[in-house]
Amino acid sequence: MILLRISKRRFHHIAEQEKTGQQKADMEKEKRVHSSILIPYSYYSSRIPDYFPFVPLHWHREWELNVITEGRGAVRLGEKETEAKAGDIVLIQPELLHAITTDDRLFYDTVVFSSDMFGNGEDRSYRKMVHPLCLGRACLQIAEEKNVCYKEIRECADTVIRCARENSAEADLLMKGELLRLLWFFYEGGLVSGNREPVQNGEIKTAIDYMSIHYAENITIADLAGQVNLSQSYFMQKFREMAGMGAAEYLNRLRIQKACEEILSGSSISGAAFDCGFRNLSNFNRQFRMMVGCTPREYRGRNVAEET
Repeated sequence: MILLRISKRRFHHIAEQEKTGQQKADMEKEKRVHSSILIPYSYYSSRIPDYFPFVPLHWHREWELNVITEGRGAVRLGEKETEAKAGDIVLIQPELLHAITTDDRLFYDTVVFSSDMFGNGEDRSYRKMVHPLCLGRACLQIAEEKNVCYKEIRECADTVIRCARENSAEADLLMKGELLRLLWFFYEGGLVSGNREPVQNGEIKTAIDYMSIHYAENITIADLAGQVNLSQSYFMQKFREMAGMGAAEYLNRLRIQKACEEILSGSSISGAAFDCGFRNLSNFNRQFRMMVGCTPREYRGRNVAEET
């Protein structure tokens, strides 16, 4: 175990030293690969807090479809936070900052997919109906059961989920058609807000990307403000407006989420705390209980028990 821990730290150190300019450019997106040319989507079964305690603020270049199946929580889409509950359907645009939290439990199915699923981008329907959403010049609302087109939207969303689970060429063809119908019903149901200027949040994205890579290090507000060339006071104000929390709180939430992953992967609690940027174990335990609702030991025991 000691040799494994040393090897792991050495690997991170070497990887950081060898980072190239291209790799640094890749900071400006979520690291997980959601799609490829051959299979332009991914499916995930998401359960909070069973699989992870929350989804920290992040972004990616693909679309994201979430169908809430149980519970309720808060979904942050850009600068706006909205309550989501069982039955709600959340369609998230590319490059939109988003996060999901809950004080109880929230289960949902997720499909993350490329804009290519909507077509090649040359025809007028794409340019008028899809492209503005990709650019953030129009925005989507959550589809609730009270919406006039909810039945059709739910049928489309369920079919997309089913196709993503099947993961075959035949299902891909059906999924493309259903995604187009889904977007049409969002328009028909009045769930698309009109023209607007895209929110300028490049600095916040850069700061979030920086924290997602360097969370194990000693990061200060001065470091983050320096990364985006803003004064500390203006950076803190802008980050809170966009994220709904301070940068220091966000960093702690990110570290706790990473620690949960390490604990479930077999790391010791103290090792997970140190690897995720905590230098004081009592502070780690306090932050963990406050954000997850139980101790690290209880979290491990609960998830191990559910797997067996």
